Amino acid sequence: MILTFAAALLLAPVPEAVPHNLHLTHTRMVIEGSAVVARVRMFRDDLEKSLKRKITDDDASKTAVAAYMAQHFMVSADGTKLASEVLDSGGDMDGDQPVWWVLVQWKAAKPVKSLGVRVHLMFESFNDQQNTVLVAKQPGDERRGLYFQAGDLKEQVLKF
Repeated sequence: MILTFAAALLLAPVPEAVPHNLHLTHTRMVIEGSAVVARVRMFRDDLEKSLKRKITDDDASKTAVAAYMAQHFMVSADGTKLASEVLDSGGDMDGDQPVWWVLVQWKAAKPVKSLGVRVHLMFESFNDQQNTVLVAKQPGDERRGLYFQAGDLKEQVLKF
C-alpha cells in the first residue's frame, strides 16, 4: 500500500500555478559605501512573457535575464550611470506562485550620496505593471521607497 501511494505521488501531475491578475516586481536594495546591491523578485510567468522564452537555471536563461535586467533596471550614482553585474538568479515559490529572483550589483567610484533609479521591468508586456523598490542606506539603515508604474520612464533620485 505504501508503494502504491508513493507511486501515485510521483506520477501525479504537477499542479499549475494559480493565475494572478497582479503584475508586480519587488526589489530590496542596499547601498553601503560605493556598492549597491539589489534582490529583485518577479512572477516567473510574467518574466517569461517579457523575455518570450522559458526561464530555467541553465546558462542561456541566466544570460537572457542578465541582458534584460541591464536594459530595464538602470542605476546611477551621483549622476554617473553604473554598469550592472548579475551575481545570481533562480526560481522559488511565493505561496502558490512561481517567482524568479535576481541578485544584481553596481559599483560606484566613490561612496554613493545620490542614487538614481529607473525600473522599467515588464512595461512592454503589461499596461498595469508596478515595480516597487525599497532602498536601505547603510550604515544607519535609512530607508526610502520608490514606485514605478507602466509608462513611468523617468529616473527617480534619492539624496542621502
